[in-house]
Amino acid sequence: MNQLGRYELKEMIGEGAMSQVYKAYDPVLQRTLAIKVLKPEFSEDKERLSFFLNEVHVSGKLNHHNIVQIFDVGSVEEVPFIVMEFVDCQSLDDWMKEQTEISLDKVTDIMAQLTAAIEYAHSKGIIHRDIKPSNILIESNGRVRLTDFGVAYLHEQTELDQTQTIVGTPFYMSPEQLAGGVPDSRSDLYSIGVVFYQLVFGTLPFEASSIRNLVDLIQKSEVDLTASKCPHAIKKVIRRLLHKKPTFRYNSASELVKQLNALSVELSTKDPKWSEKITSTWRYTAIVATALSTLLVALLAFTLNDLSASLSEVLGSYGRMLVQQTKDQVDEPLLLGDDLALSITVERLSKNDEIEYLYVTDHEGLIKASKRPDMMGQTYRPPLDLVRLEQAQNVNIFQLKRDEFGNRIYHLTSPIVFNGKEIGAVVMGLSANSVADVWTRTAWSLGLFILIACVMITAIVYYLCRFFTRQFGQLGQALQSLYVGNYYTRLHVDRIDEIGYAKRQFNELAEQMETFIRESDPDFEEEELPETEIEESEDRTVVIRKTEDVK
Repeated sequence: MNQLGRYELKEMIGEGAMSQVYKAYDPVLQRTLAIKVLKPEFSEDKERLSFFLNEVHVSGKLNHHNIVQIFDVGSVEEVPFIVMEFVDCQSLDDWMKEQTEISLDKVTDIMAQLTAAIEYAHSKGIIHRDIKPSNILIESNGRVRLTDFGVAYLHEQTELDQTQTIVGTPFYMSPEQLAGGVPDSRSDLYSIGVVFYQLVFGTLPFEASSIRNLVDLIQKSEVDLTASKCPHAIKKVIRRLLHKKPTFRYNSASELVKQLNALSVELSTKDPKWSEKITSTWRYTAIVATALSTLLVALLAFTLNDLSASLSEVLGSYGRMLVQQTKDQVDEPLLLGDDLALSITVERLSKNDEIEYLYVTDHEGLIKASKRPDMMGQTYRPPLDLVRLEQAQNVNIFQLKRDEFGNRIYHLTSPIVFNGKEIGAVVMGLSANSVADVWTRTAWSLGLFILIACVMITAIVYYLCRFFTRQFGQLGQALQSLYVGNYYTRLHVDRIDEIGYAKRQFNELAEQMETFIRESDPDFEEEELPETEIEESEDRTVVIRKTEDVK
């Protein structure tokens, strides 16, 4: 087919269950158009023809930048056709197949445009009834267009509205539509929720091997929102859109538009800080562990510093005692010039392992006795890197930074006085290894104790936090279950503390809500799908013919 009336058909750009869409050219107005033609095999089918012409009747009332506009309708050789705006685009169904990953910003933008189109249609009293990706077009610039109002429901009563036929794609149909109820604006919102779910999760919320099983899932099973790591705010919107009961969905498309705008603002903000991504259990555990560790480390530092000062004082007292003993034993031999007795005394005193070196000098500074024989007779010269610590009881105490082996040494000097006259001096090097060993062992012991204490307390805090977060999680899940309409939800109560009290309060609330809903909603009990005959077309659109009245 190359010609349809005055229109030149260029190529077929789409095909559905009942019709084919061609790219066409109008030589009179000199513009490119799209023409939808009813398939010849359906030209004698009054029901299919009524669906086809219904699109003209409904879409003629619509003029919105997110809805494909219809210009004309006609028939050539008993082949009806619809002339409409040509949109250079692809279906959302095909577009999704080409995407490896769809950003949440893009998803909310698509949904906002789609909802704006539905909001406008609803304002004209039109219910689309067949919202699905293949009926949503997306242009290269991101503009979304809604099309195919063939099965749309107009609140003005028409012959089509009075038929005992339900038409649509079950994957996107609301539970009340599948049960034979009269659709309203909230039925379209359910279909929008399915498209939203598909964009976010990459799959349909309910799938089954047969239409019967699919209908059963849609009417009775809860939607699974755990597979994606998308923000909770988006899941909350989807959950509300896919609620089994229309009463608990958004009241109107306008309300959903506002919600989507709020989502866009929320998603446009910067990513949450890494600290905001940590669960409460780990966050509070880390806070307690950090605070406790800081306190204990500060306490350890204070204790070790105090211990170091105390050990230094003990070592200084010990060194003064040794110097005084040495002076008492060498003053007489030094005064008499008895070098042999002086050497024997120094040699005996030097057997103390903590004495690194020991010199006895005369009044001129010559070394008269030493632990190191090679130093005998030399003039004593003090080390250059001495650091004065204190002077007490006529003993000067210095500290050598480190010897060649890295050991810390206390350097003590004291004059030998006889009858008020200085006759020499005692120079002693006292190793600090003993006190260093005490300090090191104490530090390790306290450090290990603090480490064990931190680990134990952290573990206790973690399990406490985990316990409480689990309890709050159970309460949150129960509230969410209540939110989606499971008023029979109850929590097991086995405690008499505050947690048990909160669970009992929840159970009382659920009972009151269940009683209220039962009294106010006569259809609260699960609805049974009426006996029907189901026909399925190539594009998975179904025609459900009811064989009994639906209340």
